[in-house]
Amino acid sequence: MAEIRSLLDLPEGTELPARADVEDKLTTGYAYALDLERRRLRLERSLRTLVRSEPRPDGDEVRELTVRLGRADQELAGVRAMLATLRAQALS
Repeated sequence: MAEIRSLLDLPEGTELPARADVEDKLTTGYAYALDLERRRLRLERSLRTLVRSEPRPDGDEVRELTVRLGRADQELAGVRAMLATLRAQALS
């Protein structure tokens, strides 16, 4: 993601690298986003299982999974936003 961030941080008017290089960075970024989504879904599943379990789950455990899920959502949203911005710049 650092490579994508560096492309997005190029000064205004600076030409992007060759389209093939940008597409390669996008592909890597999309793979990373898919991995984040996989981990996020795993957290969601774990939280759902925990909440439905008997006896009642420990509140701390539920809170921890909820916080981790929120962080995963934020990270995924940030990655998707960066990818969308880079894609738009590459196509313009």
